[in-house]
Amino acid sequence: MDQPIYDPSTIDCPVLVLAAEWDVDVRFGMAHDLFVRLVSAPYKRLVEIGQGTHMILMERNRRQAFDVVIGFLNERVVPAR
Repeated sequence: MDQPIYDPSTIDCPVLVLAAEWDVDVRFGMAHDLFVRLVSAPYKRLVEIGQGTHMILMERNRRQAFDVVIGFLNERVVPAR
């Protein structure tokens, strides 16, 4: 049962990794580790929201999290040649 469910290196679409400063379920180091392993993603971004927990989307700084997600989805990224 020690096998990972998926291999992050096989993900080949743009990825946003959103972390919260006070998240004890998925610490920033874990989010960063995932980010580094996304080697096939054509575009990736790692963002940490301050003063938030794993439930950031329901907390005081949720607007910042929503803005990050909306901004990422609205970006036009030109693929590298």
